[in-house]
Amino acid sequence: MDDTTPKMVPIQNQNKIEQIVNSLKKMIIDGGLKPGTSLPAERELSAQLGVSRFSLREAFQVAKSQGLITVSRGKRVQVANPSPDAVAEIMSVALERSTTSYLDLIEARECLECQIARFAAQRADVSDIHMLVENLADLKRNQDHLSSCVEIDLRFHHLLVKASRNVVFEVMLAPLAQLLRESREQTMKADGVTRAIQGHEKILSSVKAHDAEAAAAAMSKHLKMAKSDLKRFERT
Repeated sequence: MDDTTPKMVPIQNQNKIEQIVNSLKKMIIDGGLKPGTSLPAERELSAQLGVSRFSLREAFQVAKSQGLITVSRGKRVQVANPSPDAVAEIMSVALERSTTSYLDLIEARECLECQIARFAAQRADVSDIHMLVENLADLKRNQDHLSSCVEIDLRFHHLLVKASRNVVFEVMLAPLAQLLRESREQTMKADGVTRAIQGHEKILSSVKAHDAEAAAAAMSKHLKMAKSDLKRFERT
């Protein structure tokens, strides 16, 4: 660490661990520390903060769970690469413990994924389109294998997120992964695979044509079909 790195402010007794984590966060952000940058040694950090190394290590675990740092045995703590994984894990647990229904999920997806499809159509490059084409072909080849179709279907929507070039969409949708998986398992038990293929074909066609409004409309229709399948399943 050089002299330009922000110095740590000594921690008060109340909410000690939370304050340490916030100080680490501030040091990383204010110091413009890039992923992979090593933080000062434990002895130096604990002295700056006025806390024990035990408290510092406890705070490291919290910061690690938040995706701020990486902790490896025998190595200095490092700044982590930005990732939605930590947020996704926390939010997934919260959602699974809530009374959220699959129909609530579809409503939320309608707000997000129509816009994702619109941006994907505007921004997709040759590589993005190639991966979407391969994904659709893979879905058609696996129509008789429900579990495979569910994963391929989820991958299609993830590829659209990547093609949108907006990392915030990825952060927002990542926590929904398990609920999405469960939802697709339900809707594909009937004729959902056939309907999924039809929906994906229309979305892909619009993305290939770089027709943003058509892509958004195709996604809207696709999700309305999924909502209809869910309602029919819930009545049986």
